[in-house]
Amino acid sequence: MATPTSFVCSLCREDDETSTAVTWCTECEVFLCSECQKHHGRSKMSKHHQVMSVHDYQQLPEFLLNIKNNCEDHDIKYELFCAFHDCACCMKCIKVKHDNCKGLVPLGDVVGNIKSSASVSQVETDLVNLLDNLKTIKIFFSENLSALEKQKTEAISRVHTMRQSINDHLDKLEESLLNDIRSEFTKLQETIEKLKSEIDSKTNHVEEKQGDFLKMVEFSTDLQTYFGLHEVEKITKQGEKYIHNLKSADNLREKKMKVDCFDLESTVRGATAFGRMSISLSPEHLQLITKEEGQVQSPRKPVIKQTFKMPKHPVSITGCQILPNCDVVFVDQHNRSILLFNNAGVKEIITFNTLPSDICYVNQRKIAVTLLDRKICIIDVERNKIVRQTDVDGKCSGICTYEQMMYVIVDANNVLVLDFNLNIKHSIPIVTKSLSRIAVFGERIYCTDSGANSVFCYSKEGEKLWSFNDEIRFPFGIDIDMNGYVYVACHSSNSIIALSQDGTKAEVIMSEDSGVNKPFALNIDRESSILVFSNIDNESFLLSI
Repeated sequence: MATPTSFVCSLCREDDETSTAVTWCTECEVFLCSECQKHHGRSKMSKHHQVMSVHDYQQLPEFLLNIKNNCEDHDIKYELFCAFHDCACCMKCIKVKHDNCKGLVPLGDVVGNIKSSASVSQVETDLVNLLDNLKTIKIFFSENLSALEKQKTEAISRVHTMRQSINDHLDKLEESLLNDIRSEFTKLQETIEKLKSEIDSKTNHVEEKQGDFLKMVEFSTDLQTYFGLHEVEKITKQGEKYIHNLKSADNLREKKMKVDCFDLESTVRGATAFGRMSISLSPEHLQLITKEEGQVQSPRKPVIKQTFKMPKHPVSITGCQILPNCDVVFVDQHNRSILLFNNAGVKEIITFNTLPSDICYVNQRKIAVTLLDRKICIIDVERNKIVRQTDVDGKCSGICTYEQMMYVIVDANNVLVLDFNLNIKHSIPIVTKSLSRIAVFGERIYCTDSGANSVFCYSKEGEKLWSFNDEIRFPFGIDIDMNGYVYVACHSSNSIIALSQDGTKAEVIMSEDSGVNKPFALNIDRESSILVFSNIDNESFLLSI
């Protein structure tokens, strides 16, 4: 936000005069003194321009002031919008930077009426919900800490009461248990206090951005509002991710302290411990406002950002993965190869002697590939080399990663859970007999069953929660966006659909009219809201969702 100061009229300054400005024109981006303001308001070219007082101008957030109406490179008014680069451009920019870009549209079509659009309402709701959630979590931590304090006192009291009935030689054991109680409480206290401090910081940050948001909606131009929304959306996405990480780490399940004291009177001489210290978690996470509970914004219609043409014909793309730097990797089962597309073009990373099936990102430019001959490989895409592989007891198909673990469909109805070193941690039996592809989000596992024309949702214990099979044919690729929508490539339906988290609602977001032609593989990068899917006709599309 600008600091309070005096501004000189921009027009007077051109005449070497220093009249104090009283208003700011958001369209012309100039300061005006009272006299120049009169002429500005009478001119046919500017009388309908939106102006604000210098005082209101100083209240605008800094990131809004940096959003200009004119191109900084050419000092020409922005007239078009490039969907591929998600930016405004002037007529000169088209030749310099956007000559090969498709989907250029008039800027007014994109930013017009933005303040009354659903996006503004949705971001405002997300800010309110995020702030409410942070405040709720702060109260939860305070109450949990108070309860733990009380439970600690009660536990110590029970220990002292029991201590009076046994022999003095248990003093040492008693002290050991008391130290365990205090130590565990201290760990919990430090953890919760740290989390409370984080919540305080994030709450203050969101409150500040909420204030910025209100000022943006009231005072900024449509262009500033459009791009300003991007900045505010980043805050809500970061906040939602932070809360999701709290849930994933079980930080939103109440911690309870309990001490089970042993009946040692009969065996006091042989006792080796005074009791047992344990920490339990409540069955449920803290109830927060979620997008599913509030006003959930429907999945947006995708915008095609890039088209990939496969170098060989024919191909059979059965898996795809967006890497962190937006490179895209494909599994070409027909040619038994892995293809990498980036700014430099396309290259074949590796060719197998057997049929590859699916692919997922691991870490540090490494990907995991399932092979139909009962193998899982880790491949370094920089060195074009297999760096690790393992055999499994069954035919491998779909694979995905979630929270540092890999989930692999084996023999179509069993899901193996492995770490990134390919060590098998456990398996999840699934009652469905012919699973095709898999995605994991939160505590749920989502799978397609192409043979049964169905999408299934399971718990991480393998319990079936719901299924969807309404007018879809041969569902194959599947993934989840950051809002929990389940995207499915329906091969024989020539469509990409989005399902709600509970599987009760479905929406076709792309169809044959949008260029979908028997899609197979599908992948979503949740951080950047980018989706990639492959057609049967050697084309794949990178989309913004």
